[in-house]
Amino acid sequence: MTIQRMFFLVSLSLLLHLWAAEAATGNAEEAQAQALLRWKSTLLNSSSLSSWSRATPTCSWHGVTCDPHGHATKLELPWCNLNGTLDALYSAALGSLTELTLYTNSLAGAIPVNISLFLNLATLNLGSNNFVGPIPYQFSKLKHLTCLDLSSNRLSGQIPRSLSVLAALESLNLGQNNLTGGIPEELGMLHSLAQLELNINSFFGPIPASLGQLQMLEYLDISGNHLGSTIPSKLGNLTRLSSHQHRPVLEQALWRFAHNLFQVVAPGIVCNGEQQSRRHCSTRLLHKLDQLAHKVRYSKQLFHGKHPTGDCSVGDSILVWLSLSGNVFAGMIPTELVSMQHLEVVDLSNNHLNGMIPSEIGNLSSSLVTLDLSSNQLEGKIPTMNPDTASNNSLSHATIISLSGNKFTGIIDWNFCQLPNLQFLDLSDNLLSGVIPNCLWSLPNLVYLDLSSNAIDGEVPISVHNISPLVSLHLSNNHFTGCFPSVVRNFRNLITLDLGGNKFSGVIPTWIGASNSLLRVLRLRSNMFHGSIPHEVTQLIRLQVLDLAENNLTGCVPVSFASFTHRKWPERTSLGMDLSSVYYSIDGQLDIIWKGQDYTFHRAIWLMTGIDLSSNSLSGEIPTELLNLHEIRFLNLSRNNLSGGIPNNIGNMVDMESLDFSWYKLSGPIPSSISDLMYLSSLNLSNNLLSGEIPHGNQLQTLNDPSIYGHNQGLCGRALSIACTNGSSGTTTLYGVSEHHQELDVVWLYYSVVAGIVFGFWLWFGTLFFWKRWRFTFFHSIDAVQQEVAQTLKHI
Repeated sequence: MTIQRMFFLVSLSLLLHLWAAEAATGNAEEAQAQALLRWKSTLLNSSSLSSWSRATPTCSWHGVTCDPHGHATKLELPWCNLNGTLDALYSAALGSLTELTLYTNSLAGAIPVNISLFLNLATLNLGSNNFVGPIPYQFSKLKHLTCLDLSSNRLSGQIPRSLSVLAALESLNLGQNNLTGGIPEELGMLHSLAQLELNINSFFGPIPASLGQLQMLEYLDISGNHLGSTIPSKLGNLTRLSSHQHRPVLEQALWRFAHNLFQVVAPGIVCNGEQQSRRHCSTRLLHKLDQLAHKVRYSKQLFHGKHPTGDCSVGDSILVWLSLSGNVFAGMIPTELVSMQHLEVVDLSNNHLNGMIPSEIGNLSSSLVTLDLSSNQLEGKIPTMNPDTASNNSLSHATIISLSGNKFTGIIDWNFCQLPNLQFLDLSDNLLSGVIPNCLWSLPNLVYLDLSSNAIDGEVPISVHNISPLVSLHLSNNHFTGCFPSVVRNFRNLITLDLGGNKFSGVIPTWIGASNSLLRVLRLRSNMFHGSIPHEVTQLIRLQVLDLAENNLTGCVPVSFASFTHRKWPERTSLGMDLSSVYYSIDGQLDIIWKGQDYTFHRAIWLMTGIDLSSNSLSGEIPTELLNLHEIRFLNLSRNNLSGGIPNNIGNMVDMESLDFSWYKLSGPIPSSISDLMYLSSLNLSNNLLSGEIPHGNQLQTLNDPSIYGHNQGLCGRALSIACTNGSSGTTTLYGVSEHHQELDVVWLYYSVVAGIVFGFWLWFGTLFFWKRWRFTFFHSIDAVQQEVAQTLKHI
């Protein structure tokens, strides 16, 4: 009997324990669900979280990963278009989280301090959002953190020194923010750190020598800041540093030190004990960098040879990558640069260099791939780039040459045609004249050619070759004449064609649709083209930007433009060369009238979609079909001879940001559907014959400049502070009726409350007055309560 009783008690105890555990698990899952749903309710856009519902288990929700016990351990929601804050995210129920990944959303506000209470976090990635404010110093409590990514936000303030206690941290990315101050010396205490990115901020001061203690560091990027002084020699101890190709970084570059404020020479660097002139200082800088490169290569046993001595010679150079762009270097380019026989990349762009390019530049190593001297103050003629193709000292392997943004004069050297591997040639924004050498079209690998903003004249020459690999051709802002260049017909791979700002005349050829079917940017503005717009243009099914403004085009706006509807714009295309994550984009730059202003897009033109037909002599009405182009972001038909009304389907252009229908003869009312354009930020309907009330509501409320509706005698409404008569528009009457109904609803609400109170009171009082039994019972109950209260008080 005793054994049976004991067995019963043990079994009962086990059942109770299992029941308690299951109840605890159920309560934990319920608490997790409540916490996540509470945060979801604060988001402005949570359509991607449609699976987050009490109808389904929490562990099956999108982005939620649980352990075997049902505890949420990971919350991964990148690219989910989330819009809101993190203020309501923290809950003790989510204390098991080891990963919080929310990059590439639209989250905003300050990063809540209570995120640091997720003590088990190993990965915290909040990159590519809109967070503001400082980095919480309380993150130092996250002892298990191995990856912290807060990049591409708008964070400000300094890097908290307390982060130095995160001994497990392997990756720290704070790039592309508004952080200021110096780089803390304490970062040198993060001995597990393998990746450190602090690029594109506003850091100033020296580079801490303590970074040389990060023996595990493989990638370091501090470019795009205001750092100055010298490059610490201790950084030469970082033998693990590598680029994306896993090659020692000093074989290729100065670890992304570009775009800082390093001076021409560091204080105390002398040659043979004496301070040298500026020219020799430049030489010493090259020598100092070469020593640093040699040290790393020697320690990695990748190079054997004599260590550089203390003299000024750089003849035994092993520097492979020289990138000093975005600094304040001045003076002339030292001729000693030519003696560095192992150079593959020379990038001295965005400095204050002046004078002429050394004539010996063509004798650089045959291994040279990239030469970028753009955005300086260099002048004179461009020297011969390939003096001897048979010599080992020639640029025969050069693939990228960029000399834009200087003051070079003279003609374009035909020797460029002797560079068979050339893919990217940018000579824009100079003072070059003469004609284009037709041999450029014969380069077998040339995909990008930019000769814009020079003084080149004549007709664009024809080509003896039928096919060219050109992908992007920029000839804008020169003095070219003649008809539309027939050589373009041979460029079957062309994606970008910019002929704007010249003196081309004649008609736009009909063959463009079939011969250049890959075009996505066609810019012919500010020329003298005449005739009608050929409907063959609509065969360019990938077209993103069509700019035909400021010509002499006539006829109607082609109805066939409607064929662009629902076209999927292609992905971004860039020249496939990764130079320490610096891409030479084949999109180049493009000038567009954007929101009423001349705007230059650099490398981001692939984001833009629109049509500009302004300042021509087009006639007829606006095609209804044109306004079904859902994807375009700008449409400019101003300064033409168009007439008729604005089509009622204007609200279909849901991505529209800039709309200009000014300066022609539009009549009738402004369709109310224009208020459906939720992204509209620039509107111009001035100088027409429009009438009726101006629509309001939604995004139109933010466009409060009356000039955008000016010189339309029949318009009225809030935007113009002109009251509309009853006959002006039905919109006014409807708005007034709506407001009247709202006022009546409020009045009826008050009447209902008062009537309910009066009715309830008389119902209660009438019952007691007419029903004797109920009245007797009610008063008897009151007497009984009174007696009980008296008894209680008597005992007290």
